[in-house]
Amino acid sequence: MSIVTRYLEPSLVERLNHLSMGARSVVEGSTVGVHKSPLKGSSVEFRQHRAYVAGDEPRRLDWRVLARTDRPYIKEYDEETNLKCLLLLDASGSMGYAGRSGTKFDYAGRLVAALAYLMLAQTESVGMTLFGEKVDQYVPPSSSTGQLSRLIDVLERATPQGPSKPARALHESAERLGRRSLVVIVSDLFAPVAELREGLAHLRHDRHEVVVLRILDADETEFPFKSWARFKGLEGESPRLCEPAMVRKQYLENFQRHQTALQDATRSLNVDFATFQTDRPLVDTLTTFLNRRMLGR
Repeated sequence: MSIVTRYLEPSLVERLNHLSMGARSVVEGSTVGVHKSPLKGSSVEFRQHRAYVAGDEPRRLDWRVLARTDRPYIKEYDEETNLKCLLLLDASGSMGYAGRSGTKFDYAGRLVAALAYLMLAQTESVGMTLFGEKVDQYVPPSSSTGQLSRLIDVLERATPQGPSKPARALHESAERLGRRSLVVIVSDLFAPVAELREGLAHLRHDRHEVVVLRILDADETEFPFKSWARFKGLEGESPRLCEPAMVRKQYLENFQRHQTALQDATRSLNVDFATFQTDRPLVDTLTTFLNRRMLGR
């Protein structure tokens, strides 16, 4: 199976071709997520230089600055496309959990690939950040024809590992982004809600539209274990031998408390929140989510 078909099965692509993903809000004075910016003049004015990173298009290098400083810099322009989207994917150890339906990271990778395909099909600009304890990889937003292949190549090479600090990635992304954008976070969000709220608030303060997609395995929502088991931490925690019947009630109460706090935090910040469970077909859950967004619910 090729990389592209692994992440974008034909049945998923066929369904995606009838859907769309855009921003609901007004960004920099024009409704985003439908067409290239109709603005002229100021819409393509030079804004700033930034350091070149892997994935940037060489044609955007400022060769004069390179010749003068021996350092590569990229020219950035205002409103290059109607919408700039950044996909933040959690690549920490907990995303490597594999229940009955494969790993959460593989499911999340297919979700990210699907969203990137949708946005690029609408000629929007899409980038991606992989994060664990910090931002590990960054592919700058682009609408070029090779962008989807670049993103899928990064997904193919990634391995979920190490601790997770999604709030740190949110702050770093807020500092990196320029004009208002659509930011989509794909993570299991197993982190203190207070810290997550601060990161989300930073993005919202900078007037980005934010979507949070939580990826969970059925084992995490149901805790179906019945016999003595050794639970091994995926982010460096020591293993623990437990009798599930003794901890199931407390675990489910803590899980529900955390879930409710997440829902309250996202609602108060006007952040779109949805849960994707790996034992449910991605094509169905994604279609339901996108249809809900299009209807403004």
